[in-house]
Amino acid sequence: MTQSISSYGTIGRTLTSALQVRDRLDLLTRQASSGRVSETYGGLAPGASVSISLRAEVSRRETYTQAIGMAELRLKVMQPALGRIGELASEMASKALSAVTQGRVSVEVVAEQARAALREITVLLNTQAGDEYVFAGTDSTRAPIPNPNNILQSGYFTQTQAAVQQFALPWDDDADPLTPDVPRSASQVLADTLPIAASDAAGTTPFSTFLSTTSPAGGLGEPRTWIAADDGQRITYGLRANENGATVSRTEPPSTGSFIRDIMRGLSMLGSLSEGIRDRDQTDIAGDAFNELLTGIAGTLQSAHKTLEEERGTLGVSEQRLAALKERHADVTVVLRTQISAVEDVDIAEVSARLQLLQTQLEMSYRLIGNLRDMSLARYL
Repeated sequence: MTQSISSYGTIGRTLTSALQVRDRLDLLTRQASSGRVSETYGGLAPGASVSISLRAEVSRRETYTQAIGMAELRLKVMQPALGRIGELASEMASKALSAVTQGRVSVEVVAEQARAALREITVLLNTQAGDEYVFAGTDSTRAPIPNPNNILQSGYFTQTQAAVQQFALPWDDDADPLTPDVPRSASQVLADTLPIAASDAAGTTPFSTFLSTTSPAGGLGEPRTWIAADDGQRITYGLRANENGATVSRTEPPSTGSFIRDIMRGLSMLGSLSEGIRDRDQTDIAGDAFNELLTGIAGTLQSAHKTLEEERGTLGVSEQRLAALKERHADVTVVLRTQISAVEDVDIAEVSARLQLLQTQLEMSYRLIGNLRDMSLARYL
């Protein structure tokens, strides 16, 4: 009878060792395929807590970066729109002054250009970034100017036009029927149009119901749009169509307190003029009243334009801060991802070398097991 020298215990230990090698081989195969130490946090021990902490920090910075990107998009469309509004205000102020200095420059032509500029501005105030109206405040889904194409038929324009058309017409300035009426002066016409431009009443204001309703029910006076761009870094960048943001309008000439309202007022007044109104400027009006009216309109537009440029400057500062923080988040995220990689990722070259070594070791183990099964005392002797 053949007597085997290979006991069950010897083969069992060899087989157990081979299975352990195969398990390590399977792990290295998965690592070589995925490039990761493990697909679960359990397999990362003791680096699991480090990985979780680092990934949470990356997620936080990505949230900040996303918010910054949305704010930058809004600013990128706000700035050109404001720039164009400023150009229109400056151009029409120059044209108004030209009508003063160059005598009989056609008022009808200047008025038509002013009306065209007013229509363009109402469209610009409805500028969108994606589906959001950037000058609409927190109600960004509704246009700040509900009917921009009908601005010349709106109560705002027709009321301003009616006030301008009272220029040089007799009126009872002292509410005394016994004293003679006097022609309505340029300064009085300018004063008459100011409350119209400043009004938030329905039927007068060209702005949306939301923007014309006092906060918190509406957007009038509500806090400006802001974002948390980093821990403790709150950056304000919002601007509503009917209110200044960070700037204060000059009080001379008298202002509505909003540079957009002042610009629209100036253009509406200029767009309401005609040669017939200029011809009313007769000798019974002290001084050159029509030129005084044109100069007053030009002054309003120039003052509003200066405030607008100051507002653009403050928005530019917000843009710079956002860009700097965005770059900072990107730099820190690169460092964090490198640290995560050190915990979660494997060295493919090293894994490949170990994989090849274990494959050889496993093959040798299988051969040894096969030889042990065939070995007998007779063969051994």
